[in-house]
Amino acid sequence: MFNHDNRNTIHYLLIALVLFFLFELIFIQTSTFIWLVIWSVITYLAWQYYYRSDARALFWVGAVILCIIVLNTTIFKFILFAGIAILIFHWYQSKEMTTHHQPQFPSNNNDWKEEKTLFTNKWFGKQETDRNAYQWRDINIQSIIGETIIDLNQTVLPKGEPIIMVRQLAGTITIIVPFDVEVSIHHSVLAGSVDLLGHSDNQITNRTIHLETPDYPSSNQRVKIFTSMIAGKIEVKRG
Repeated sequence: MFNHDNRNTIHYLLIALVLFFLFELIFIQTSTFIWLVIWSVITYLAWQYYYRSDARALFWVGAVILCIIVLNTTIFKFILFAGIAILIFHWYQSKEMTTHHQPQFPSNNNDWKEEKTLFTNKWFGKQETDRNAYQWRDINIQSIIGETIIDLNQTVLPKGEPIIMVRQLAGTITIIVPFDVEVSIHHSVLAGSVDLLGHSDNQITNRTIHLETPDYPSSNQRVKIFTSMIAGKIEVKRG
């Protein structure tokens, strides 16, 4: 843990970095500062109307431009260089201090069987379940930006509590649930919109939502859904 002196040092260092960042933008890169202000206002206004498709597109354009502006500042490059140097230093120290430990795994692994998964982890892109009948397997995936579509109408859910777990930085998640299947939904998001079996909110910020259909605890046909996003939309609907 950091002691009091270390916390004060970090606090003052952060203040100094922020002041240097503002000084650079205002007095050295004045035009950059003006564009930063303009696009900050545009992005904020687009966020206010995020439920509209044109505002949503403008919001992401603004977010990308703001990131590019910040990435081009000297202070960011300095922080990036210092961070990399610190990581290399800690890696070198940990390598020198590492004690070699041999894991004690059973020598006979014939009891293990590797199963084919419905999805794979992807950096970017679209993934969806087979449009024809497929065998159910629990889902646990993560991606950076993309679209995930899970249609449960083309499979037979086993008894018990099948699980769907999707972690995604940005994009859309669509889950289609049969009418005779009960649902428990745990969703966490920083900024986005939700439409969960009719419970909708087009502008949600830093929320964790847990919804459960009334007959979920006693039903033999049910599914538990865990999703988390930084920004984007989730839709869980009957079909």
